[in-house]
Amino acid sequence: MLIDWRSPPSQLQLQPTHLHLWLADLRQDPLLVKALRQILSAEEQARADRFYFEKDRLRFTLARGGLRIILSRYLNQPAAAVRFAYGVYQKPSLAYPAEPLYFNLAHSQDLALYAVAWDCEVGIDLEHMRTDCDYEGIASRFFSAPEQQELAQLSPDLRIQGFFNGWTRKEAVLKALGKGLTVPLAQIEVSLMGAAQLRRIDCQPDQQLDQQLDQQPDQLARWWLSDLQVAAGYAAAVAASGQNWQVTGWELDWKN
Repeated sequence: MLIDWRSPPSQLQLQPTHLHLWLADLRQDPLLVKALRQILSAEEQARADRFYFEKDRLRFTLARGGLRIILSRYLNQPAAAVRFAYGVYQKPSLAYPAEPLYFNLAHSQDLALYAVAWDCEVGIDLEHMRTDCDYEGIASRFFSAPEQQELAQLSPDLRIQGFFNGWTRKEAVLKALGKGLTVPLAQIEVSLMGAAQLRRIDCQPDQQLDQQLDQQPDQLARWWLSDLQVAAGYAAAVAASGQNWQVTGWELDWKN
């Protein structure tokens, strides 16, 4: 999906059929990072400090600070006042106020992506397409047999793209399910090239998500999945429960 990343309006309106995506550039002045650290919780600051490399500490701080800034605009409250709760599998949600505002984030290298929806589970993934990783070896561990076969049939110049397409599509669905690393990636099967397709899920969502999806009998029909064109050298995908989403892309302005 080609997204027209625009500056957001002063007043954000999120309707039940709308899916808002946010793109943030993590290449920012250290002074901004220092200011953003002050709006993080003590737990988030501790998580940032556990990173060995400074660049990773800075990126985490920016990514989490960006999430707080974005959510604060929907909640009409200071970014520092946003409180998170974490599910059994550590997926974050809003603790206070108890609004049915759902979100997910991913960051890789110099970019961060966020998905925000009203009363709907969402998952998003972003990967910088490194060429120095053993993607075929990784695929042999985490891709299903049909996915591995599809990857092997791609021409050599398309295999890296196919691998990262598959990885981000699978991760987006997994994050939307909210199951964390308890579900092997091979149990979620997707297409690797062309339009994103969810072909198989061998796990069940939790009870709350089942209720949210009105107990639809077809597991695959529950989910909408799409690639995102973000920037050269990156692969990204987003998944959401339900269909027929109106997608809007905003670009985060750190100064406003």
